[in-house]
Amino acid sequence: MRGTASNTSSASDADGRGDGDARGGRRVTLRDVAEAASVSVATASKALNGTGRLSAKTRRIVQTAAKELGYRKTAADSDGYANPAAAGAAGTAGAAARPGVPGANRAAAVRQTQRSGLVGLITSDYNGRFSLPLLMGAENTLGASNHAALLMSSHGRAALERSHIDQLAAHGVDGLIVVGDTSNPRPPLKPSTTMGLPVVYTYDPSTDPADCSVVCDNVGAGAQAIEYLLSLRRRYIAVIAGPEDFQAAHDRVKGAWRTFTLYDFRPVAVLYDSWSEEWGERVARVLVDRYPHLDAIYALSDEIARGAVRGLLAIGKRVPQDVAVIGHDNWFVFCSNAHPTLTTFDNNIALIGKTAAKFLLDAIRGHPHRGVTAVECPMIVRESTEPERRTALNSSDRIFRRNNA
Repeated sequence: MRGTASNTSSASDADGRGDGDARGGRRVTLRDVAEAASVSVATASKALNGTGRLSAKTRRIVQTAAKELGYRKTAADSDGYANPAAAGAAGTAGAAARPGVPGANRAAAVRQTQRSGLVGLITSDYNGRFSLPLLMGAENTLGASNHAALLMSSHGRAALERSHIDQLAAHGVDGLIVVGDTSNPRPPLKPSTTMGLPVVYTYDPSTDPADCSVVCDNVGAGAQAIEYLLSLRRRYIAVIAGPEDFQAAHDRVKGAWRTFTLYDFRPVAVLYDSWSEEWGERVARVLVDRYPHLDAIYALSDEIARGAVRGLLAIGKRVPQDVAVIGHDNWFVFCSNAHPTLTTFDNNIALIGKTAAKFLLDAIRGHPHRGVTAVECPMIVRESTEPERRTALNSSDRIFRRNNA
């Protein structure tokens, strides 16, 4: 009997057997992990030990299989299981063997007991205009819960987005915040990509109502813009939009029409083209020519608004005495870098980041949010609607010094 036990022990070591859960009356082995991940035993070993040149996707698949099976390295294994999201904690085995937890949800169950304190932010924003303020807002909330954020850019490419998620998951992130830059609804990440990671979508909402999305309230901004102009006794109002297929343009115009209808007014025109100064300058001249009584323009971006102001001034119109102008975005390059400074709406991106981080932390703790949450866009009143509001110009140097004071 003693010899039989010795042979059994040798076979276990050769099989790469760790101190895992019972699997049909035996311990989970490295070979079990390799089979579950459809890789060789050597590849599984490299993935779990953090060695070798493996893709992030392969490493992640092996790590997930190990967690789902409850595989753990023994103290005798010199390399050890270094991944913090799957390191040998008793909770891993318990979660994987817990009755009633289906295989597809095991990784999420394991994640409830083992957290790395890392959150991944993936952005399609090219220049940081949306992602950096959102990151700053998210970090305030994450830091209070001892979490840190890792930021990666997908440049709007789905394949690169999936690759980044694999990289982040291989580092054991607890969840993902996906940052858009168009406000257009986007398809949700596939379950085969997220593999149980909780996800919050920001700025560009998910098309799946069961997902959690946080966006700015463009409809509310459009409604408030027209109500404000009417309160200034402006009655001949034009709306200048960007491309009609942008959700932001659609929603802001929808809000504007809501207020027009409420007060039984109609705009003199609603025109669509591009998010550009050139469009704003060109259409402002056309509007004054067609509608001599024009006394207000609601431009759906600061770029369009700045162009409109330039076009109006070029033909002798005073802003705001003759024509008031409102923009949207509160982008200092356009709204507060030249006189007259622009009245505009701030997208409240930092608050979107804070809200997304809070919702993600709730999901990590097992209390996910569903549906779309809209964050209010506050209006910033400046010289382009009220001449007595003289405001100092903002340069990038001044903003830098203020932020680092």
